[in-house]
Amino acid sequence: MFYAIYLLGIIFWILRGGGGFGNLVNYIDGFTCLFVLVPCVLILFGTGSLKAFGRAVLFAFGKKDAPLISYEESFLAVKMVMMISAIFGLLDFLIGTFTSIRSVEDFSSIEALGWIVRDLSVTMISLLYPLLIWIILLPLCFMLKKHLRQQDRNAVKIL
Repeated sequence: MFYAIYLLGIIFWILRGGGGFGNLVNYIDGFTCLFVLVPCVLILFGTGSLKAFGRAVLFAFGKKDAPLISYEESFLAVKMVMMISAIFGLLDFLIGTFTSIRSVEDFSSIEALGWIVRDLSVTMISLLYPLLIWIILLPLCFMLKKHLRQQDRNAVKIL
C-alpha cells in the first residue's frame, strides 16, 4: 500500500517538476528507452529471474506469504535490473557523446561548441531512464532487504 502511494507521489512530483504532460514529451525518446529496458528484460529472461522480479513487485504491493529464498531471489533480481539499467544508460550516454563530438567537423569556431552542447543535452536523456528505474526500484530493494534482515534476526532468536 505504501509503495503505491510512493509511486503516485513520485509520478505527481515528476509531472509537477517537468511542467505537466505537455512538457514531458520533450523527454521521451523511444530508442533510448528501449536501449535501456531491453537488456534488463533480456538479463532477467536469460538468468531465469523474470519470475523472481515479478514476485518482487507483488511483495511491494502486500503479498507476504513466501519462503525466504523467494525474497532473496527477488532482491537479487531487482538489484540486477538496477545495475543493468545503469550500465546501459551510461553506455548509451557515452555512445551519444562520442558520436556528437565526432560529428563536428571544425573545432575552431564557437558554433562547434554550441552544437556539442546541444547534442549533449539530447544524450543526457539516456541517463534519465536509468534514474527513473532506480527511483521506482530503490524502495522495493530496501523493502526486500529489510524483510531479509528481519527474517535473519528471527532465525537467530529461534536458535
